[in-house]
Order: sequence, then C-alpha cells, then structure tokens
Amino acid sequence: MRILLINLARATERRQKMEARFDELGLAFELLDATDGRALTTAERALADNERRRWITPHPLSDNEIGCCISHCRAMGRLVESGERMAAIVEDDATLAPDFPRVLAAIETLDTPFDVIDLHRTFKKGEMFLSCRPLLPGFSLGRIGYAHINATAYVMSSAGARKFLARVPPFVHMVDKEMHRPWANGLDVYGLERPVAFHTDEGRSYIDESRLHGDTTRPRYADADSLQWKLARTLTRISESIRKRVSYAAYKRKGKAVA
Repeated sequence: MRILLINLARATERRQKMEARFDELGLAFELLDATDGRALTTAERALADNERRRWITPHPLSDNEIGCCISHCRAMGRLVESGERMAAIVEDDATLAPDFPRVLAAIETLDTPFDVIDLHRTFKKGEMFLSCRPLLPGFSLGRIGYAHINATAYVMSSAGARKFLARVPPFVHMVDKEMHRPWANGLDVYGLERPVAFHTDEGRSYIDESRLHGDTTRPRYADADSLQWKLARTLTRISESIRKRVSYAAYKRKGKAVA
C-alpha cells in the first residue's frame, strides 16, 4: 500500500525518527511536505470559513491549523491523482506499532467498501466501538463512536478522498474533526479495535505555535462573547448532538450489514 508521510520541513527530528521507524518495519513511504502555517499566503488563509466557524466556536482556525488542513487535503489529492484504490496517510508525530505492516496488508485485501479506516484510537471517555468484522487475529474492524477525533494515521480510499475533497475546502473544522463527522459529511468511517498508531508529539506541538497568544490564550472572534453568539453556539451544539446521536444507530447497522 502506498504510504504518504506528512512532514513539516523544519521538523527534521520527526522526519528522521519516522524514516528510521519505516525502515525498521520494512515499509517504503513517500514524503509529502506539509504546508507551514508560518508561511501561509493570503489565498490559503482565506480557505478558512469564518462565517460558518463562528457558529461553532469562539476561536478562528489558527494559521498552523489551516496549514494542517491543507496538507491532508493535498495528500488526499495525491491519492486521487495516482489512480490507486487506497493509501495510508501518516503524520510525522505518529508512533507505529509492530503490527502496522500486517494491518495495512490486510486492509489492502478488504472487499468491504470504506472511505476511511482510522489506525489510531483516542479511548476518550464516552468513546464507543462496535465490532463489525474481523480483520486479523486480534484485530477487529468496526465503527468508532462520536467522541473520537484524530488524524494521526489512517487509510483512505480513493472514493473517500473524492467525497471529502468535494466538501473541503473551505475549512470550518480541523481536518481530524471534519473526517469524524459521518452524520454530516457522509463518510463511511471505520476504526480498529486495537490501534496500530499512537500520537506522540513529545511535548512539541507545531499546531500550538499559532494557536496560542502568550502561553494559554487562544485568539477569539471580536464579538465572540456577545449574547447573540453565545446563544448561536449553544444552539449549534444542541443540533449537532442530536444529529450525531440519532444517526449513529443507522450508522452502526450499515457497518454490520456491509460486513
């Protein structure tokens, strides 16, 4: 399977670490230079849809968050252009388990249609997992509940990439959140019962470089604390919560039926 590694050019230690790990696992990979939030053009910054985003959060997307979204979309675009059926997309702060190659090989032979298979799990409180079909001994493919958000490593089909790129940009959510909203975007997303990729930034978050002002304060929309926008965000949260919970039962049934 083709593997695309998203790496920020100035993150040399991460790149070297990933190169060494892929070599240990006997896997070839293709380097994709990440879009650096420090060097966004005006046109790239304009890809963030602030008119829609202010309905869900008081915080605009930071430059590095926009860069991250662009990078993943470029990886998906490269998959579509290649004409290949699927590809693994991996961020440079991933830690890959020894079973990573076996899982990729098993996914490559799947006859189950999918858009995204997440190779990472957050195991957040309230996160659900419904096993749909066995993949390998000790590994099950299934539906991840609606608390999960991550884009550390995943396999995307060409069909899934086309579907995602038809919606974004513009960017309203971060790319990981946008992918894990099947009730809104229609993506057919599966996860692994036992992850083979783990997020390890070792205390160095490039995203936070442009997300924070000073040490702890994120930039906010100028009128974010007005009663009007507080009420708008509350109504949006309620609507989203209802939609994802109502749709999840059908989403689980579809996963079981296809398997």
